[in-house]
Amino acid sequence: MNTQPIVQRTAVLFFLLFPLCCLHIDAKALSSKVEVTISGVVIEAETDEPLPGVNVKVKGKVIGTSTGLDGQFQLRINQDPPLTLVFSSVGFKTVEVEITSSQPEKLTIRMEQETLIGSDVVVSASRVEESILEAPVSIEKMDIISIQQNAAPTFYDALANMKGVDFSTQSLTFKSVNTRGFGANGNVRFVQLIDGIDNQAPGLNFPVGNVVGISELDLESAELIPGVASALYGANALNGILLLNSKSPFDYEGLSVKVKQGLNHVQETDHERSLYQQYLVRYAKSYNNKVAFKVNGSFLKAQDFVAVDYRDIGPASFGAIERGATSRGDNRVYNGLNVYGDDLLTIGTIADAQIAAGNSDIAAIRSLLPDGEAGAFTPLGYTESSFVDNTTESLKLNAALHYRINDDLELLGQYNIGFGSTVYTANDRFVLDDFSIWTGKIELRNPNFFLRAYTTQEDAGDTYAANTVATQINLDTYVPAYFQAFAQARIRGATVQEAHMQAENAGAQARLEPESTAFQQLFNEIRSIPISEGGARFLDKSDLWHAEGKYNFSEIIDPEIAELITGASYRKYALDSGGTLFALQEDGDEFDIDEFGAYLQISKTLLDQTLDLQSAVRYDKNEYFEGQFSPRFSAVYTVAENHNLRASFQRGFRIPTTQTQFIDLDVVRRRLIGSNQTLIDRYNLETNTVYSTESVQAARQADDISLLEPIELNNLQTEKVNTFEVGYKALIRNRLLIDASYYYSSYNDFIAEIDLTQAVDVADTDNRDGFDPVDGFNPDSDAGKRDILNNSVAGGRLQRYGFDINADGTVESQGVAVSAELAFNRGYKVGGNISYSDLISQQDLIDQGFRASYNTPEWKYNIQFSNRRLTDRLGFNIVYRWQDAFLWESSFGQGVVPAFGTLDAQVSYKLPVYNTILKVGGSNILNERYTTSIGNPRLGALYYVSLTFDQFLN
Repeated sequence: MNTQPIVQRTAVLFFLLFPLCCLHIDAKALSSKVEVTISGVVIEAETDEPLPGVNVKVKGKVIGTSTGLDGQFQLRINQDPPLTLVFSSVGFKTVEVEITSSQPEKLTIRMEQETLIGSDVVVSASRVEESILEAPVSIEKMDIISIQQNAAPTFYDALANMKGVDFSTQSLTFKSVNTRGFGANGNVRFVQLIDGIDNQAPGLNFPVGNVVGISELDLESAELIPGVASALYGANALNGILLLNSKSPFDYEGLSVKVKQGLNHVQETDHERSLYQQYLVRYAKSYNNKVAFKVNGSFLKAQDFVAVDYRDIGPASFGAIERGATSRGDNRVYNGLNVYGDDLLTIGTIADAQIAAGNSDIAAIRSLLPDGEAGAFTPLGYTESSFVDNTTESLKLNAALHYRINDDLELLGQYNIGFGSTVYTANDRFVLDDFSIWTGKIELRNPNFFLRAYTTQEDAGDTYAANTVATQINLDTYVPAYFQAFAQARIRGATVQEAHMQAENAGAQARLEPESTAFQQLFNEIRSIPISEGGARFLDKSDLWHAEGKYNFSEIIDPEIAELITGASYRKYALDSGGTLFALQEDGDEFDIDEFGAYLQISKTLLDQTLDLQSAVRYDKNEYFEGQFSPRFSAVYTVAENHNLRASFQRGFRIPTTQTQFIDLDVVRRRLIGSNQTLIDRYNLETNTVYSTESVQAARQADDISLLEPIELNNLQTEKVNTFEVGYKALIRNRLLIDASYYYSSYNDFIAEIDLTQAVDVADTDNRDGFDPVDGFNPDSDAGKRDILNNSVAGGRLQRYGFDINADGTVESQGVAVSAELAFNRGYKVGGNISYSDLISQQDLIDQGFRASYNTPEWKYNIQFSNRRLTDRLGFNIVYRWQDAFLWESSFGQGVVPAFGTLDAQVSYKLPVYNTILKVGGSNILNERYTTSIGNPRLGALYYVSLTFDQFLN
């Protein structure tokens, strides 16, 4: 790949922003200053015990330190007094101390335990620090205490307890987060950032859960904004954004180790009882408050839960199918959801393929080989557990080096790499085997600005598609035996039904059992061959390059006048899948995609500090789409102390993903093709009429060609959403925290997938050249339509496509979310949240031939009861989560996801003499099996015990 354009654009961005970043250095910063040395001790107010690990920072600077095991600290500052020191620690009230002398006395700082709620400070809502009570939009936060006290197996699982959050669990380590509707297994409407780095896989365009993400020991906080965030964070932050912030080695020094052992598959329903094991380590060290480093490592291994949904998803047009069946039974046509290799075939289609290949014997008996329903059959498939290795592994390594150039500037370099094996659900059940992603980042920052550049490099490893493997195995074994036996039976005078019965016996005898050596040999062969060559393996090594900067003018413009923030970014996708996922250009290379954006935000406080107004606008441009403006207007009005009303209007947008634009992938049942004009021309979608597959099935069932619906493809546009939100947040008597919000969203140019059917030349299967219209065949004539209806196109065949287009009109949704948290005496807390979601325009989408794919329960709630200090050593946390039944629609399948409730609980015991916390707990401890979405595994209980050692126990 030629990286010269990337370097050039990155350099331009840095040169544009660097002068702004340097404006905060005034003339006095260049003159000599008195070095002030400040030392002291920090103690707990109630016990007078020293507090280790307390963060000590100079307000408005990057310089700082932390207390040692004896609570002592010393800090040298090149700044003339007055200055302010900020002392902060988990679970304690923040203390600010003003230093007025150049030779201050030794300080004694007494810190009180934090008993209040609603005191969190967030950054993500406005890109500046502010109280969570005064944030202009809805926001949820998980701090260090919440991370330590969560009852779920990992912090990432605990995100599901946040208000309005939906989870789609595809494996123990691959979980998709979503808010405000239109959820998906690979959610491209939700953005996840780790220390400012987009956690998406460049070839997939969505976060891969936390399989290669951040280590729990290194996580300082998680902030989640439900809904639109494009005005500050750019494209695709349409339904929400999650920001994961790691611990600075300056602020969190020392050694931390965590060991977790657990057990799942307890009842051995889908798999034998299995061990869950997780090991984490973190070490950080600072030298003279100038240089610091940290290293992290974590490893997880477990036998994952298994997908066991065997509901029939065969086409409704074949009346022989018992709709709702969960096993084959006596059905000749049965396509189980998590049964692979049982795709629908017809005797006539197989015959035509052999005739096109020159088989004159088959041509002579073609009239005996039926098309349509009479010729339909599905091979005996393979269940997921019979051949997919559901062992999940995740290895994450991280290293960072920080250097404080002076009291105002900090330079850091960071490297993260993750390796994993897991399974996720998309158009197929994809087995990510030895999958890896690494990121490298360099960043220059101070409290008023940052300059950041990073790259993300992806390697699909030995990833393969499970259904594709099973289908190829059956095409090599079961299908030839079935077809040959059918043809022979018909020659001997058997009826169609009798021929099918004989063919089923022949196919069953030829079928390879998953435990057999022959199956394993064929399985290994097919999974190692790239999809582009007829196998099932992905070769994706796509990468992403990104540079951005932000500047806060607070030292230039008086904040009482206004607060001004500006920023810009540049991004490049370099697609590289070896032809297994993305289309190739004429020169054989895959496509690159360039994007850039810039934003401006202005904030102003009025009415004697009771009204905060904020306005932001961002402009983004993708090289294949028109530029897009994303405005945001918000107001926060303080009705009384700690009582705030908020209102906002935001516009967000989504750039079609790399796959939406350039995918070219055969997934057995159909072919997925991108909406870029290159592929439209390659597959003759504008010159050879395509019909909606739904209309083909309806016309076939009614035997009425007038029901065939031709589709005219539109010029794909970015998806936009306008969201209005009102909310109320209050802290009552420092004990009761209430947050309530209502939103209304209207989508324009909503991107949805449509299933198309087209008649193509039976011999033209080269995906480099595309498909041509059948010679002499007119798909618009009555005769041509009749042939399509009967699946009997002379010299041709029917090809299905998955293709994305923009829906007409406006798609509307709305929702309400309410949360409350009440703190009692002696540390007890009880809280909960409830949310309601509604797709107003569901029928409009259905009428246009789209799956609505809202994929969101109408109602869901969480209830939590906890006390982290039941005694000085003992704490507990109990969480119950429930969600309503809902319809899940995707390219993998559709069906009802039943309602479920799940209970998580943990008890923790502190061992101060060992700086260790013992925790015993579990998720879904009642072991009530449930599934979050169609095609995903059935989840059961996971019980665990963990030991966490922290040198400073903070």
